[in-house]
Amino acid sequence: MPLARWLDELDDRNRDNVARTDSYLELYAWTRDAGRELPWVLMAHLVSRNAGYLMSDLARQLDGKLGADAALSGAMQNLFALLERANFVIFADAWHHVLSYLLGRPLTSPEVPGYMIDAWARHDAAPAERPIVLDLVHNEQHIIEHRAVHHPELAQGRRLFEMIEMSGREKPLHFPAASAPEVRVSGFSQVARRIDAGRKIFDEVVADRARRDEMFRWALAHPHTGDRAVTGGKPGPTVRDAWPVARARAIWPLVHAALEPDPSYP
Repeated sequence: MPLARWLDELDDRNRDNVARTDSYLELYAWTRDAGRELPWVLMAHLVSRNAGYLMSDLARQLDGKLGADAALSGAMQNLFALLERANFVIFADAWHHVLSYLLGRPLTSPEVPGYMIDAWARHDAAPAERPIVLDLVHNEQHIIEHRAVHHPELAQGRRLFEMIEMSGREKPLHFPAASAPEVRVSGFSQVARRIDAGRKIFDEVVADRARRDEMFRWALAHPHTGDRAVTGGKPGPTVRDAWPVARARAIWPLVHAALEPDPSYP
């Protein structure tokens, strides 16, 4: 069983968006093969892919005419830091407690919020896909609320994201299935809107077994790079070419810092 080794690899697997996205897919494949399928892990893979597409969009804009505007360039880099921090924080939290749960280890460490300890206990008592997906969505969106989305040093990026939404230029999340409905967050700065988007992703996209299998096969056949060309969109740089780890950390030194305490969500 590779789970213990994967748990030990948390830091390396959390080094950038591509490593996280690949890790989610690897874990989801394991849960399917082991008869312990957790569809939230596939959702995490798909949402992490979309974060990578946004990161590449920002890099393409920075390389173009918009990058010549110093104020806008700074805001776009700050938005990248917000996306990367949120991606990092969710993975740090979820990889730890999902793998601990699958390994049968007690979920009593300070790294695991009390909310999720109770949620996993409920899942053990009455295993069902939707309740644990919604619990995980609730948890992860609260985990990033003050550590990323409303972190005071990332306010510039959040305001830029809000301006993109207000302008009507927010791209829908891409799901690789012909019948997948369109889902937008349309209120990224509001935790309730992010949670509702997660609910929609499960109820309207992932809950359907045939569509879930189709997206899983597509993901296996199309390694994640962040380039939208794989979705039929405008080609752009890969995440690793545009945002190597050293550059990400230079933009904001706390982007990969350990999760700081959040008294509002223990």
